Amino acid sequence: MSPTEPVSPAPASPAADTPKLSWYRRMYLRVEAAASTPHALATMMAVSVVDGSVFPIPPFAVLVPMVLAQPKKWVRYCLLGTLASLVGGLIGYGLGAFVGEGITQLLHIDLDVRVDRFGVSGTVGELLGRNFWVLALLCSILPTPFKIVAIGSGLVSVPLEQFLLASVIGRSVRFFLVGSVVRFFGPTARKWLRV
Repeated sequence: MSPTEPVSPAPASPAADTPKLSWYRRMYLRVEAAASTPHALATMMAVSVVDGSVFPIPPFAVLVPMVLAQPKKWVRYCLLGTLASLVGGLIGYGLGAFVGEGITQLLHIDLDVRVDRFGVSGTVGELLGRNFWVLALLCSILPTPFKIVAIGSGLVSVPLEQFLLASVIGRSVRFFLVGSVVRFFGPTARKWLRV
């Protein structure tokens, strides 16, 4: 090759053209891909359980493709996902209660301190429990990570019955809303749900 011959540029590698995905997106895609395996239902239930405590991917990443693949089973999928999510919520609540107990002892926080000001009357613990369960209900329905609701409820000592009531209502509404939208609107629903 003489010095006057033009040098052709090296072909660009396909890997150089694709953007590097974040760890969250890679994990999300793996969870979503599990929806097309024979273990899809077990995967969705496992993700639903750990969604209430530590896992960053919502169970809807598996539910949506499952309902798209087998629309007639949408009620079954939503019911099992809701039940698994409630188990996960109880685990998250327990984690929050455990951490909350340690924090209150470490920082000497007394949740039995009485507040009687501005028309508010009750102990700090009662006031948090009385009002936080409504927040838990709303956040169980809205696209909020359920682990925040579950751990937060345990952390501020929301009474367990109130947390369970909020979770049963909220998670049922969320699972069945997502499932029914996917069932009746098909692949178009993915754009609306952004899952």
